[in-house]
Amino acid sequence: MRTQRIETGTPEGEALGFTKDLFSGWLELCTGSRLYLHYIISRYRGEGNVQNLIRDWLDRGFDVRVVMPRPIMQHIVKKFGFVPSREYFPGQYEEMVEVWYRPVSTGASGIISPEPAIAGRS
Repeated sequence: MRTQRIETGTPEGEALGFTKDLFSGWLELCTGSRLYLHYIISRYRGEGNVQNLIRDWLDRGFDVRVVMPRPIMQHIVKKFGFVPSREYFPGQYEEMVEVWYRPVSTGASGIISPEPAIAGRS
């Protein structure tokens, strides 16, 4: 799986709504539509910017995953039905790390919890 690091203030970040005027941080866009949010700080705390950004990504069909979220981020992503799992990022972390993701909904039949991905593999 090919990944692209995206930071605020770049054309790629702007296209994703990850704008320099609202956020600082970085994420990775993987082949397809998977976004790994590694680090984010809202420049205007408490205004819902992070929640709106994640909602926008989900509405646009991205598979959003949050790497090692702090408690405040866990609080935000729980609102969207995210759950913790563990993934391995070769070359970034020595061990598997906590990654929160939203399981795939199957409509009336409930929720499926797909196997956690291994970054760098498809």
